[in-house]
Amino acid sequence: MLARLYIKNFALIQEVEIEFGPGLNVITGETGAGKSILMGALYSILGGPASADLVRTGADRCQVEGVFEFADGDPTIDRLDALDIQPEEGALILRREIRGSGRSRAFVNDLSVPLKRLRQIGGLLVDLHGQHEHQTLLDPGLHAGFLDAFGGLFEQVEELASNYRSFRQRERRLEKIGSERQALVEEEELRQFQLREIRDLDPEPGEEERLEQELQIQENAEHLLQTSTELNDLLYQADGSIVEQLGGARRRLDRLLEIDLSLGEQAAQLEELIFGIEDLASVMRDYAQKLEINPGSADRLRERLDGLRRLKQKYGGSLEAVLELGERLELQENRSGELDAEIEREEREVDQLRQLFTRNCLELSEARQKAGAELAGSVEKGLRALGMPKVSFRVELEGVEDSEGLIERDGRRWHADAGGLEAVEFYISPNRGEKPRPLARIASGGEISRIMLALKEVIAEKDTVSTLVFDEIDVGISGRVAAAVGKKLRALSTSHQTIAITHLPQIAGVAEQHFSVRKRQRQGRTVTEVHLLDAENRAEEIALLLAGETVSETARQHAQEMLK
Repeated sequence: MLARLYIKNFALIQEVEIEFGPGLNVITGETGAGKSILMGALYSILGGPASADLVRTGADRCQVEGVFEFADGDPTIDRLDALDIQPEEGALILRREIRGSGRSRAFVNDLSVPLKRLRQIGGLLVDLHGQHEHQTLLDPGLHAGFLDAFGGLFEQVEELASNYRSFRQRERRLEKIGSERQALVEEEELRQFQLREIRDLDPEPGEEERLEQELQIQENAEHLLQTSTELNDLLYQADGSIVEQLGGARRRLDRLLEIDLSLGEQAAQLEELIFGIEDLASVMRDYAQKLEINPGSADRLRERLDGLRRLKQKYGGSLEAVLELGERLELQENRSGELDAEIEREEREVDQLRQLFTRNCLELSEARQKAGAELAGSVEKGLRALGMPKVSFRVELEGVEDSEGLIERDGRRWHADAGGLEAVEFYISPNRGEKPRPLARIASGGEISRIMLALKEVIAEKDTVSTLVFDEIDVGISGRVAAAVGKKLRALSTSHQTIAITHLPQIAGVAEQHFSVRKRQRQGRTVTEVHLLDAENRAEEIALLLAGETVSETARQHAQEMLK
């Protein structure tokens, strides 16, 4: 429950601290005293909009703080935990600071949080209903939530939404694979031509450099043969060759060695030189023998090189790029077959998920139809006790025909999404004989308040929001109906902390805690004050509500009787 609300420098409020209790808390006060300011302050810590106009004149900022307390086992704790928020010592503190510049900051247990997160948390803690922007009944898009809460259908709705998301995710994957497959089909002719051209030539890494070297040899084969033969003759084969001359040098050195043994090393060096020249001559001889002078071979090499250069020019500028393209085209050719198998698998999965989603939709539709009839009957019963004896309340489930819709029923196709097969909307006929029409179009403020109260009463046991706030629930009602509204609020407060702003003594008289909002002049400025009333002051406040500006003894006695 909301245990404490602290407000500082907020509009006309200089500083106020209110300690609410369980059960029914009522706030009364003259028009313009500042009751709406209290609601605005509370709304701000629930994630409502903020502006610089809210900062009290002369202050640089305003502050609103709410302390929420939880009993052990409160289901709201689990829902907060899903948002990664944990109460500390059984309490959660929401705070909002608004600067004179209009900028604001939000805090949860003194930790800064985004406004969106504050709004999510506030939605779990407080259900605030007023006569204007907070009237959720005027938004048909929220009616399904009331119906599902009454019917206990939230798990069924979440399962449907989850299956819908899975279906759409699989469907998008199938579309992506299909697009990839289609792209491959559209490029098939070009891919096959390119792959065939590369395969026909079948280039190898480094082949171009090797062929250029071979061509250079073929183009100079006669010169290479002649020169290598001449070199072999010069080194070894011809008369007076280098080897022959070195042999003569060796014989002379041997004669010197017979006289001076110190020349042994030089003799060995000369011997090694002769062997090296003989080896070199042998290599030249073998090289000359292997050379083939074949004009046709050079032509084939030139043709091969021209083919490689054409591929390079068309497919990337280098032989490496051509080879990479070839590998990529090979993979795409294999991928085409893989995609066919993937598409077949995905189509089966999408079909299974569609069937599951269809079953979810039809089951939820049936459950909502049943819950809608029960909810309508319960609300009508509650409204009769609230002064609307001839009201007709209906819960309409309206589907939209769609030739491409996901769901087929009664031989027709229907639109369906994460919310189910139909939209939910409340219809009402306040008077007998009139055709029910959409609630948002024809209900008056007083009727909206009573319908909301009736709804909250019938779903109270299943509603996990612990604090209900009704801003002027009594608009448009009086007398016996007002007393009935008071009883309804008191009954509702047995399961939910209830805070109600009212002008009616019949409602104020059944409260467990009664607060009065007043305006005072303090040091030449107007301030709003909030007081918790004791028994005596409470009787005087109720007498004021009964009598108006001048309180008579009769009004005081009537107030005492109401309190008793």
